[in-house]
Amino acid sequence: MAKRRTRKSDQRLARIRDALGEGRPHDALAEARQLLAARVRDAAVLNLAGIAAFQCGETEAAREFLEDAVKRAPKDAEIRMNLGNVLAASDEPGAALEAYAIAADSAPAYAEPAYNAGLLLAGRGRHMEAVGWLRDALDRDPEHAGAAIGHAEARRNAGDLAGARDALEAWIALHPDDPVAYTNLAAVLSGMGEDAAARDAAERAAGIDPGLAAAHFNIGVAQQGLGEHSAAIERYRRTLALEPGHAAASLNMGEAYTALGDDEAAAKAYRRALEIDPGFAKAAVNLADMALAAGDAETALSEIERFLSGTPSHPAALAFKAFALRDLGRNRDALQLDEPSRFIMQRPLPAPADFSDLNAFNAALAGHVLGHPTLTPSPVAHATRQGRHSGELLTEPLGPMDAFRREIEDAFRAYRRRFAGEPAHPFIDACPDDVAISVWGVVMDEDGHQVPHIHPAAWLSGVYYVEVPASIRDDDPDRAGWIEFGRPPDDIHARHDPAVTYFRPEPGLMLLFPSHFYHCTVPLKGKARRISIAFDVIKA
Repeated sequence: MAKRRTRKSDQRLARIRDALGEGRPHDALAEARQLLAARVRDAAVLNLAGIAAFQCGETEAAREFLEDAVKRAPKDAEIRMNLGNVLAASDEPGAALEAYAIAADSAPAYAEPAYNAGLLLAGRGRHMEAVGWLRDALDRDPEHAGAAIGHAEARRNAGDLAGARDALEAWIALHPDDPVAYTNLAAVLSGMGEDAAARDAAERAAGIDPGLAAAHFNIGVAQQGLGEHSAAIERYRRTLALEPGHAAASLNMGEAYTALGDDEAAAKAYRRALEIDPGFAKAAVNLADMALAAGDAETALSEIERFLSGTPSHPAALAFKAFALRDLGRNRDALQLDEPSRFIMQRPLPAPADFSDLNAFNAALAGHVLGHPTLTPSPVAHATRQGRHSGELLTEPLGPMDAFRREIEDAFRAYRRRFAGEPAHPFIDACPDDVAISVWGVVMDEDGHQVPHIHPAAWLSGVYYVEVPASIRDDDPDRAGWIEFGRPPDDIHARHDPAVTYFRPEPGLMLLFPSHFYHCTVPLKGKARRISIAFDVIKA
């Protein structure tokens, strides 16, 4: 009798698996619930019930099934990983990562837990942590295409363009017909300013898979970089035909039309991008800036306020609104958004406990930045010119960055306290409770500078000065090497004289400021280098 019951249960388990494999999760869940009601509560049934419930959108039920399954089979890596997937979907990243880590430890050859952990971290902007997990997944399964592509993409998003290129080229050497690898390589090469090589790589991808929208998009990006705007428009049109929801293709098409002087077509493209993605700030800013360029600041303000009504704290939109207000002569209203004395905080750092004095700390930081493998000369994807820019510094080996991270965390808490109890404000109200931190280094040589930019993915940004040459002086009328706030970039057509504020860098000085504050560096004079470490505080 017991054998007959077991055989019947096995048949029902097979039916559940078949239903899941055939895309019938509701049937699978009904069958699993019948088995569970018959007191067949083993881990395999609970696991399948959890998968089915998750696919049916019953997240809480999925979690209950899988937590019960974990209790009955605590060393089963697949069950633990499935629980991690449910926790990730429930916006519990810490618990999800813990589940993935346990699953990965339980099955050293199983790549999926590490892969899923990497995807979770990448999706939350924690790219260098994602690199580690995805590299681990690839070590476990060297043929895991998702891990290989994801690992390179995480490196690219962390600012390690050379590392991303190397990873993709290594994968392509083993898999020369992978179109996704070629198109991702094209994106990396465009970011490095190698547009001709980027076009070749993307064209290779499109040749392998003519229906791959991303390949046509990246051909367009490279063509735009080469000044081939008409050709780029055709590629973006092809991209949108293949993938009508590709908002970036519509945005780039608008910028290509702007370069060709066709404002009507550009505006149409920007509006289409916003129809696809109402939260696409770059499209809203470009559309509003067309009015600013035409001298119609009222329409520019109206356009950006329409966007802000749905996305009230986006850094790019807040910065543009302040420029439009100043073009209208409404300086007091603009200061509500970007008053330097209110929102920029100077914070001289003491020497961390691990170091004998501040000089020792700064020397350790300088050595770490200068020796970092991601330090790249003036990558076009960043604001640095005539200098070097690193990728993410909060990655092993941390060295002095461990102490520096603690200083950033303390500074963030102090900055947040400044505004406790303040009236409603679009910047202050967006202060995140849970944060992630991203850190990178900048080394400037003679004529080194940064062009005006903001950090649109963050809430709070900052810079710490590690090494400052003697040529940066209080009595220099040109303020060479100083940081400047308030000047719009060349692609924003504000007509007012910019309201700029300067700060002189000093070793040991940290500045914190809202991520919507445009800032740049006055070009450096002389041969001595200037080393700074910049950072973002991002909603986790």
